[in-house]
Amino acid sequence: MTRPDSATDSSRAVDEDGERPSLGFYIPNLTVGGAEQVTVNIVNGLSRRGYDVELVLSHPYGKLHSEIDEDVPVVALGDSRVPVAGITAHVPKLVSYLEESEPDALLSQVTHANTVCLAASLVADTRTKLIPTEHNAFDVEPATTLKSKLLRKLAVRLLPSADRVIAVSQGVSDSLVEQMSLREDDVTVLHNPIEIERVRERAHQSVDHEWIEDDDLDVVLFVGRLDSQKDLQTWLRAFDRVHESRPDTRAVVAGQGPLREELHDSAEQMGISDAVSVPGYVDNPYRYMHRASVFLLTSRFEGLPTVLIEAMACGCPVVSTDCPSGPREILADGQYGRLTPVGDVSEIATAVEKTLDDETDTSALKRRANDFSPAEVLDDYERFIQTSLR
Repeated sequence: MTRPDSATDSSRAVDEDGERPSLGFYIPNLTVGGAEQVTVNIVNGLSRRGYDVELVLSHPYGKLHSEIDEDVPVVALGDSRVPVAGITAHVPKLVSYLEESEPDALLSQVTHANTVCLAASLVADTRTKLIPTEHNAFDVEPATTLKSKLLRKLAVRLLPSADRVIAVSQGVSDSLVEQMSLREDDVTVLHNPIEIERVRERAHQSVDHEWIEDDDLDVVLFVGRLDSQKDLQTWLRAFDRVHESRPDTRAVVAGQGPLREELHDSAEQMGISDAVSVPGYVDNPYRYMHRASVFLLTSRFEGLPTVLIEAMACGCPVVSTDCPSGPREILADGQYGRLTPVGDVSEIATAVEKTLDDETDTSALKRRANDFSPAEVLDDYERFIQTSLR
């Protein structure tokens, strides 16, 4: 693992002619998600610092599209989904983009987009440097479909051909070095920039959920995509135990995803549907974080979970599984929140109860969240750009 040289002047990442390098950022779309929000933050931040930045999308849709600054050009490779092939169908268009636009570097986001970009670079006649970013620990989820198995094989084969690799946490970096033909010096850890001040401003907006507004209730909160990675069945079973001993607790599970109906059904089967709310996508989850009693994350794996940092920025106590990777790094080995074994319902419930009982130093949580603010992280990005594109 390498980090940018802190001695470098971070505000002046320029080439020999005094010009800042041109940068392309590629991600499939801008639907709501951690990697998508982080990409928006980086693109906007570097553009505001004077970089020639453009955003390349396979599909020009998603709720986060409106958050892109007006002066950031957006290149759309397609306007509809391609069955089976997905974004792989856009390899020829990425080849054309690399040959025609030829930015100094193309920074891609998430594994499937990274493999598509690296495949395009093998064909393209370009001097553009390819710098993929990995947002999750590699090879921690079993590949159960032909498509996922093929993606894993392609990633192992293609990622070492990149000019540099970015990992969003030390745990992600370690997994890449262990699972691929990468040296520690090939991978640079750059944390995700979180708009901490914007989060706090929005946290004080009014709340439209009766449980969140009720000071007599303790709300256990989750915000994120409702999919298997988050292990929300374990989340519900842990809350069930907490609710059994503390009837005044309530659960709010906010987000979109394929498991929403399953969560409704599970809550009914457990007999706790009256104490569980699954409101779907919430436009401003930070007002929920500001008022919730505990933010609970039960993921099987992560990279650097943005929601933990956002919850801390709002002063919300957090409990998280000690999954690979990111939570231990964010919480500084448990200094800023309890860590539990993955999938251990009893330990998770106990950690939530202890957090409800203890008085939390919210100012300490907020100070820790500041370490992931855009100013600090974008300084690291500038140092990385200067070193990598020299």
